[in-house]
Amino acid sequence: MPSDTLPDQDTNIVETLQSLIVAFVLAMAFRGFVLEGFVIPTGSMAPTLMGAHVRFESPITGYEYPFDAGPLGEAGAQFDPRRRLDLPDPMMTVNYPSIGIPAGALRANVRMGDRVLVLKTLYSLFDPRRFDVVVFKNPTDPVGDTQNYIKRLIGLPNEKILLLDGDVFVGPASAPGLDGFQVQRKPEHVQRAVWQAVYDTDFVPIELNRYEQATGRAWPGAPWRAPGWSTKDRVYRWSTADPTELMWDNVVRPINDWTAYNVLRGSMTQFPVSDIRVAAAIVADDPQQLATTLTLETRRHRFTFTLADGRATVAMHHAEDPSISREESAPLALPGPGRSFEVEFWHADQSLSIWIDGQRIVKLDYDWSPEERLLSAFNGRTMEQYVRDPHSQFPTQPKVDWSFRGSPVALRRIRLDRDLYYRPARLNPSDQFQSNGPFIEGLARATDPMDPLRLGADQFFMLGDNSPASRDGRMWGRPHPLVAQQLGDDTPFVVNRHLLLGKAWAVYFPAPLPLNPGGRAFVPDLGRMRFIR
Repeated sequence: MPSDTLPDQDTNIVETLQSLIVAFVLAMAFRGFVLEGFVIPTGSMAPTLMGAHVRFESPITGYEYPFDAGPLGEAGAQFDPRRRLDLPDPMMTVNYPSIGIPAGALRANVRMGDRVLVLKTLYSLFDPRRFDVVVFKNPTDPVGDTQNYIKRLIGLPNEKILLLDGDVFVGPASAPGLDGFQVQRKPEHVQRAVWQAVYDTDFVPIELNRYEQATGRAWPGAPWRAPGWSTKDRVYRWSTADPTELMWDNVVRPINDWTAYNVLRGSMTQFPVSDIRVAAAIVADDPQQLATTLTLETRRHRFTFTLADGRATVAMHHAEDPSISREESAPLALPGPGRSFEVEFWHADQSLSIWIDGQRIVKLDYDWSPEERLLSAFNGRTMEQYVRDPHSQFPTQPKVDWSFRGSPVALRRIRLDRDLYYRPARLNPSDQFQSNGPFIEGLARATDPMDPLRLGADQFFMLGDNSPASRDGRMWGRPHPLVAQQLGDDTPFVVNRHLLLGKAWAVYFPAPLPLNPGGRAFVPDLGRMRFIR
């Protein structure tokens, strides 16, 4: 019988090398054609996706928010770690800073950007969809340091695009002028992902004296004015069945597109926002007798959301002509006495809806044209006035109040959130992306109602969620000569289909944490792993 022998050592080495080479080839093929990871470098998609940032928790209210760390790195050799940087607490006020922190302490806690997985083959099988988050080659600099961009897809081929009062209007590219435009509504999963907090009653001052000593100012109070209500322990209570209301104070906290992520970017112009969500957990002593109505006054209309008499009702009434009105209603069953239910009132993308415990009960859409939207949102200003005068691009400030009657009631975690707001702007001659040819003047692309953006058969339009600080399709200018030559497309402000890399699918390695304060961050923040909406 042959004796047992050990395998030849050289054969083992060859087989190991062959296995490694095969594994490497498969990994590279998978990375190149199926799935690849990308790092988010900047905050243009915040708060959906974050670049290098600091996560700050206010010592006054406990409210936590991320902000862009870019300005901390831009100081370079002149950086002074002892200099105190003033940060606001958004739950107190955004009109002036609340807390001073040494710059060095903030810089030592900078986190790297989110790492995302991108499905690279998806768009070979399916067409991109509006509101997808997409990775693509930067058309203005496809070979430079900023070659890979990530934005939200807003415009599809053969469409004309107009951004007006923060919303997206789309029509067929072949239609003349403003004909055929319709507002585009975000799917529920996208809308829920992009709501941004304005105020939350869960975050009240813990150390009010510290705040007043640090700022030298008295706290103006919560933006919800609640005369006669008990507001202890973060719960708003009304103890009788008599009529009452909560009134939003626009002086204390204007409802606008202020973004906490940009607190170190200096002062920015802020635009009033009327696309909002008001939500709370409600406990009524007598739910059958409870009647509550949230009223939103904006766009020369009064929008109402009502729960009463076993029905949920949404309605809109013209402020100057009560005969112009619409209403939708649906049956409603509330839980018994003393039991909590979550209510949400949505006004977004020219649509009103009421949600109870996460389920939509009733909905009312109003399909205004761009002309109707402009005349309503901008106090009757004409197209020509809007384009000629930059100050005319500010819509009117919304007014909100919430009334109750019929039952004692308690409200917990009252929240007011606002929608994305794609803002207007003017093209800046100093913008780095205006370097590929003659400077293009005028309003940012797709924001001029006299000249909507028109997309060709293989062209897409991309915007960042952080509109106040996003270098996106509104501002790019002309494409790089390499793009124009190789793709035969020299259209400014757009992304050619051949530049699409894939759909951003998930945050697989959220901005990592350090093991020790001030240490190197490398531990993934696993609690923030998420699918990208």
